Amino acid sequence: MSRSAKGICFAIIGGSCWGLSGVMGKYLFDVKELTAVWLVTVRLLSAGALMLAAAWAKRGMKIFDVWKRKDSAVRQFIFCIFGMAACQMSYFLAVQYSNPGTATVLQYLAPVLIMLFCLGKEKRMPRLLEVTVLASVIIGVFMLATHGNIKSLAITEQALAWGLISAVTCAVYNIQPKKLLEEFGTLETVGWGMLVGGILAAPVTKVWEVPGNWDSMTVLMMAGVVLIGTIIAFGCYLHGVALLGPVKGSMFGCVEPLAASILSAAVLGQVFGAMDILGMVCIIGGVTALAVFDKK
Repeated sequence: MSRSAKGICFAIIGGSCWGLSGVMGKYLFDVKELTAVWLVTVRLLSAGALMLAAAWAKRGMKIFDVWKRKDSAVRQFIFCIFGMAACQMSYFLAVQYSNPGTATVLQYLAPVLIMLFCLGKEKRMPRLLEVTVLASVIIGVFMLATHGNIKSLAITEQALAWGLISAVTCAVYNIQPKKLLEEFGTLETVGWGMLVGGILAAPVTKVWEVPGNWDSMTVLMMAGVVLIGTIIAFGCYLHGVALLGPVKGSMFGCVEPLAASILSAAVLGQVFGAMDILGMVCIIGGVTALAVFDKK
């Protein structure tokens, strides 16, 4: 299998698992009364510890190499806060205030932000395809947020705000760690990102104050969020990004909003109206078009 094909497979698997984690998170918020900030903190700490344990078994003391140089330590610390902790926290807050499908589609504005970043870096004007994609996603967000009525929001202000913040942090998550991934690998980069991000978040979220109603299903869903929605999802997705690059990697992860929307309807009984579906089609269609037709 070619490097590109492997990257596509890893990005798609990671995106699907991430979409599933949003559905499991919404179940925990609505049915078991857990909070997004607590869930994300536990997710970061537990998944980070597990990934670093796996890295330790493979590389031993070399997992600390990233902290031995100032340049790599600074890059890793930035990724911990703005790429990992902020990305997860804002996404799950958007899920808590809306639903997995809507939150995930809003987060998938990230590839367009990455495109705009690349345009600025390359100091060039956008091509026709890029202008079309930008217009498509703007229309999609408008439809999703207002249902076509400019005078009112169809989703809560909190959901829209956290969804847009998650798009920005997701763009950072895709662009910023490329050198770290190339030099230190996925396990160390993601593991440290999660563990340090969780440690920094813990005093703010008061992780020791356990919310919610706990039973066997709560434990099962928590395990799913950590193992499937975090370790497998982030590991596969970032490995795909390392193979494909940030732009292409984020594009082929666009299966995530589809998975989240379908599972939201099938498992949680979430009902999407015509305007919701139109908005999702505009956003996902625009992002997919950029992935398929942009050869540069």
